[in-house]
Amino acid sequence: MIDHKNKPRPLSPHLTVYKAEYSSMLSIYHRVTGIVLAICLLLLVLVYKSQAYNIEYYALLVNFLSENSYADIILLVIYLVVVFAVFAVVYMLAYHMSNGIRHFVWDVLMPTVSKENIRTTSYAVIILSVILFIGLIAPAYIG
Repeated sequence: MIDHKNKPRPLSPHLTVYKAEYSSMLSIYHRVTGIVLAICLLLLVLVYKSQAYNIEYYALLVNFLSENSYADIILLVIYLVVVFAVFAVVYMLAYHMSNGIRHFVWDVLMPTVSKENIRTTSYAVIILSVILFIGLIAPAYIG
């Protein structure tokens, strides 16, 4: 009788052989952006609620910045972080909405989806998300 317990078993090369497709990558990004947008919405609500009850903490921050000689650098870093975060959240919102529209079109208007339709709609999602991002950000920075 052969002892199979001590013999090393080969590992399946499922991740090294698998080639990611457009549809799978966009689906993963869609899920990630949905989770991040939900977390950002929760943080926005928490910040909004904290402003109503903890105004003395904001007064401490203003006093700290007025007494600190590096206040300009600190404010610049805070501004850059906030601008980056806003850009990221707005792009995630535009992408999530674009990919949601694609899934709606697939479910309602297309009875069957071919590989060519997947590739075409994948490019359309990326282009539409960039256009929506520019359309949502541009009014804030024009003028």
